Amino acid sequence: MCEERIAELEELSSVYSFLSSVFLTLPDQAFMDSLAALPQEQNASAGYNAIAEYAREVAGRDREEALLDLGRDRARLVRGANNEGIEPPYESLYLGKGAKSNTVCGSINRFFADAGFEKSDDVKDAPEQIGIEINFVATLVQHEIVALREGDAEGAEHWRDMRGHFMSQHLGRWAHEYAKVLQEHANTAFYRGIGLLIEEVV
Repeated sequence: MCEERIAELEELSSVYSFLSSVFLTLPDQAFMDSLAALPQEQNASAGYNAIAEYAREVAGRDREEALLDLGRDRARLVRGANNEGIEPPYESLYLGKGAKSNTVCGSINRFFADAGFEKSDDVKDAPEQIGIEINFVATLVQHEIVALREGDAEGAEHWRDMRGHFMSQHLGRWAHEYAKVLQEHANTAFYRGIGLLIEEVV
């Protein structure tokens, strides 16, 4: 049973790590290579299937052109570089009026401190950016895996509870709303797939 649980958590951590990288790093040639290497079999995940379909669509296209299209879509959807009123993925922008960025970030930073989590110096975004929040959840899942491997049921429960609290107080409160924005406004099937994937795992 424990091995099954560990396998489930490892798969979840892998999906979270992928999602986090989508929001924290720019697509490049290595990224296109990883898309091309995706298994093409249909999957239970609608998000995965949409991303795999995008990979098939761009397989015959010029790589630089495909990267430009992705980069433009990312600038609109992730950086907020648009005239369409699409808000970038920062928690305080999706919580409605009255939500203040410094209050949200202060709460998130307390979670980080309690978990011994430190944001990399390479990441310049605020802690409320969706990629950072998802990366934190992936870290909590990894801590739970380590505790389970060490036979520390109490420790595993601690990390699972912290993840549940973080989801209910932060990521789970707004990620689905942003996922809908991605699906409605994305020009590429890739970002539509990312929206679906967020809905499936958050």
